[in-house]
Amino acid sequence: MGDSYMREQAEALAQHLRLTDGKSGYVEATADGFQVFLRRKWPGKQLASWDGLPVEWIENLGTHKTRGR
Repeated sequence: MGDSYMREQAEALAQHLRLTDGKSGYVEATADGFQVFLRRKWPGKQLASWDGLPVEWIENLGTHKTRGR
């Protein structure tokens, strides 16, 4: 899989999770899946995978980390 494909999937996941405002969190593609970085606890059910790849959830990030994106 190419890097551009992974970036597109990460963007699609961010839109699916409504993380497009840049304040509440962001999604990053890694070599073997996706990492979801969030400023607060995610309400509801967390996705275990997206497009067949694992999703790792990292919650309660400091605002300075999300703002630096």
